[in-house]
Amino acid sequence: MNRRNIIIGVIVVVVLALGYVGLGSGMIGAKPTPTPAAALTDFENLVTASGTLVPVRRADLSFKVAGQAAKVSVAPGDVVKAGDGLVLLESGELNATVAMAQAQLAQLKAGATKEDLAVAQANLDAARAQLARVRAGATPEDIAIAKAGVDRTAASLKDAQSAYDRVKDDPMVGMYPQSAALQLASQEYTVAQARYMQVAKGATAEDIRVAESAVAVAQANLDRVKAGARPEEIAAAQARLDQTNAVLADATLTAPFAGTVAAVNVKEGEMVSPGVPVVTVGDLSNLRLETDDLSETNIARVKLGQIVAVTFEALPGKSFSGKVTYIAPISSQKQGGTNYTIYVEFDQLDPTLRWGMTGHIEINAKQ
Repeated sequence: MNRRNIIIGVIVVVVLALGYVGLGSGMIGAKPTPTPAAALTDFENLVTASGTLVPVRRADLSFKVAGQAAKVSVAPGDVVKAGDGLVLLESGELNATVAMAQAQLAQLKAGATKEDLAVAQANLDAARAQLARVRAGATPEDIAIAKAGVDRTAASLKDAQSAYDRVKDDPMVGMYPQSAALQLASQEYTVAQARYMQVAKGATAEDIRVAESAVAVAQANLDRVKAGARPEEIAAAQARLDQTNAVLADATLTAPFAGTVAAVNVKEGEMVSPGVPVVTVGDLSNLRLETDDLSETNIARVKLGQIVAVTFEALPGKSFSGKVTYIAPISSQKQGGTNYTIYVEFDQLDPTLRWGMTGHIEINAKQ
């Protein structure tokens, strides 16, 4: 039962008592005294409700990314400024990624070094030399070297075959080293023959095409190194750096405004999840009362700008004047009925009042 109903009930009891007394007086000849209707009417015009004192500016702060809390810099009651770091997630890998992105961007902006140019030129020279060799075909010396390889592997194969023949009748011959040596010698001879035939035949059209492609790639690389980074490459590197910096920034929870830390829900070493509040901050220099039990039968009698008398359980006997600054457009469902929220703001409050204290409002609906 709210305060308004209690007051009305008390008045009704008083009125009934007065009537009883008047009735008794009539029995001994006294005239009954009329009951003033004005007092009851005044209370009928009274709208009452309760609410909680909260900062006008407050926030439950959470991370956008998951991670492990590496440093918690605040505790409940700490006063912070806008931008102050509150909680820092482990960010070693992110710092390394940012450093790499910064180095890549700086390298692109600086252009190629002398060493880069020298390497690119050397690669082009080697590709051109290879193309010249392919187009010229094998020299007599190349053919002689290839033929010598065939002769050498043929002699090795003959020796291996002879050694194998001495043990070939043994049922366990497959386990002997002579068997493995013969297999290896056969493979080497086959490769040497193929090499000799390729050298003697000369380069194919495909060999020349591959060598020409290698020259084209080396030339394009040299041209790119000389020209430096293209604008779109620098822009892409800058975008990568900006993105990594943004991710790194998300690893630090900062105060969005100056205020007082009300709650810290994480300890160093604990994991945090995105969207889960870890720090609550409020600006205690400006508090207002927000109701939570203003019934739907009374909300129609409340108007913006109405003067409100507010008392607090923490300061009995004191009343504060406030003003209705907001009326919720939609109800909030609360156990026991449908209610509406209104905001009551003050020009001045007692400094002993605290965030979360309960206040009671009275509004004269005739105002």
